[in-house]
Amino acid sequence: MVNSKAHDAVQKACFLVEGDAKRLVPVVTSRLRNSITNEVEETVGRVGTNVEYARRVEMGFVGADALGRIYNQSPKPYLRPALEKNRSTILGLFRDLIK
Repeated sequence: MVNSKAHDAVQKACFLVEGDAKRLVPVVTSRLRNSITNEVEETVGRVGTNVEYARRVEMGFVGADALGRIYNQSPKPYLRPALEKNRSTILGLFRDLIK
């Protein structure tokens, strides 16, 4: 029973972060936004994307890529701010489990 409730709390938390990450992502096309998903295995949740340039958008990139192109791309975070925006709500979900 506890595992089921914990799983549900993790799933709700992931949906909150995923939704806000999709709203916050600075996109030219919708490829990155549409690729943001979540997965929950037991009581561990992950929100992210498999798009190869997602990390560069989130964290920025300075230097040459594998093709020798030079970049000076400033970070445009969307995943971390989505988590921070929902931190208190997520903590509340887990506090409710121990009541």
